[in-house]
Amino acid sequence: MPYKANFLDKHLGQPNVLYAIALLWASCIWYIGYSFGQKDFFRFFPFYTIAFAAWIWLFQQDLSLRQLLGLSLFVRLGLLLAFPSLSDDIYRFFWDGRLITSGVSPYGILPTEALSKSIPLLDQTLFAQLNSPNYYTIYPPINQLYFAISALVGNIISATMVMKILFIVTETIGLLFMVKLLIKLEMKINHAAIFVLNPLVIIEGVGNLHYEVIMLSLLCISIYYIFNNKLLYGAGWMAISIGIKLLPLMLLPYLWFRLPKDVKWKFFVYLTLFLLITFLPVINGIHFSTFLESIDLYFRKFEFNASIYYLLRYIGQQITGYNLIQYLGPILGIATIGFNIYQATKSKTSSLQSFMQYALMVWTAYLLLATTVHPWYVMSILFFSIFTSWKFSLVWSYLIILSYVNYSFPSYYENMWWIAIEYTILLGWMGWEMRNRKIGKRASLPNSRSLS
Repeated sequence: MPYKANFLDKHLGQPNVLYAIALLWASCIWYIGYSFGQKDFFRFFPFYTIAFAAWIWLFQQDLSLRQLLGLSLFVRLGLLLAFPSLSDDIYRFFWDGRLITSGVSPYGILPTEALSKSIPLLDQTLFAQLNSPNYYTIYPPINQLYFAISALVGNIISATMVMKILFIVTETIGLLFMVKLLIKLEMKINHAAIFVLNPLVIIEGVGNLHYEVIMLSLLCISIYYIFNNKLLYGAGWMAISIGIKLLPLMLLPYLWFRLPKDVKWKFFVYLTLFLLITFLPVINGIHFSTFLESIDLYFRKFEFNASIYYLLRYIGQQITGYNLIQYLGPILGIATIGFNIYQATKSKTSSLQSFMQYALMVWTAYLLLATTVHPWYVMSILFFSIFTSWKFSLVWSYLIILSYVNYSFPSYYENMWWIAIEYTILLGWMGWEMRNRKIGKRASLPNSRSLS
């Protein structure tokens, strides 16, 4: 969108306005990172709102690659000394990392069992900070590699800083490939600001060290190579991305059903080999079974900020008198897979643009049917929206922060009124976008680009 002159520009000049708003945006993000915890929703929400409004202005400017890189590094480096305060996942990251650096596999051993091994820095104080001390680790091997590298330096404070540096490096590489994809699609590179400058991505990414941003950065590299016919590189980076989070597995139906046969088989042979290498640490029977056990528990036990699942849970409780999550979780998972396969097979078109559209749709369905939707989960659909004309994920990246209100009460509980506000606005916006698309069907569609 071209920049339009306004009153401030005439008196201060465009660069001064840009830098002033960028400083306001960064300052609010830094203030949240250094000053507030999970229980401070009502105190940090106004600053998040200001940062979000500033971001809306920023991503509409014709930012150059140098400006994108500069702003991205500027705000992230400013959070280097901020210890994660909106999430306690960092304690498990450090715990697993210390196990690895001490020669102990984090798979197949519970934190309670690890305490008896007298591993330096893994003591009762750290154990008390773990949010899932009675569960086996759920983090895949590449994730664990980041943990281990960070844990090499010593205590958790130092490890956190090293991890943040690894985040910044990986995200910066991801941004460069994001720009390459935008250029391939003949889109403006400033669209990347929708993701890399979004307050949610920064606060939940480098701020609180949630690995979705790493997964997406690596996935971005994979997508670039796949749609440039460099299948070996594409499969390798896809395997590494899956080694951070298993979620990119969701995108494989598109590649299976839409790639030409010779290309498809070559890609999946490469991917299988790379996945076997990546997941070697969990392939033995005991480790693999405990890893799968943790994944199964995620679907059958954990619940937070859900939408459709909460409606079904309520109906189920009225009928049976108890929570049906152990059945609803797997059923909704199967429904997600069914929707995914339908989207992957309904067209034979194989293009970068159609892939991004597909990825956005199936990942959105996954989130709407999930039993657990933490704020950082929305980063994924925000990433795919960069390459489409859909805007609902931008709205959700603001609304999702409302879920932190549940931590602000003396005792944690989910206030369903806040969840209702979040999803009513979101679904209303999605409905409005869908209606406008139906009205505008006569408009020409974007050019489709074949894989070749």
